[in-house]
Amino acid sequence: MMKEMMKEKIKLKFISSYKLSLTPDEIDDDAALFGVNSPYGLDSMDVLFFINHVKQDYELELGAIDTESFKTVNNIVNFIEKQAQERQTN
Repeated sequence: MMKEMMKEKIKLKFISSYKLSLTPDEIDDDAALFGVNSPYGLDSMDVLFFINHVKQDYELELGAIDTESFKTVNNIVNFIEKQAQERQTN
């Protein structure tokens, strides 16, 4: 999947998961989605909810959850791509 398409899909999932009145274009790829620096008012409990949604969509293997991997849209895309590469080599 192309990176830009994946970013768009993640943004749409983010918007629908939290019923936000935003368009994907309004979400900066490097903006904090969760935590004290998030402009969306979402905290660490919210990130766990979102991780579960993304995990299902992309069949991710998650052991100890590193919430930093889900801090921004770019972090999420990089995490998904890394997991896909690991699956291909195994």
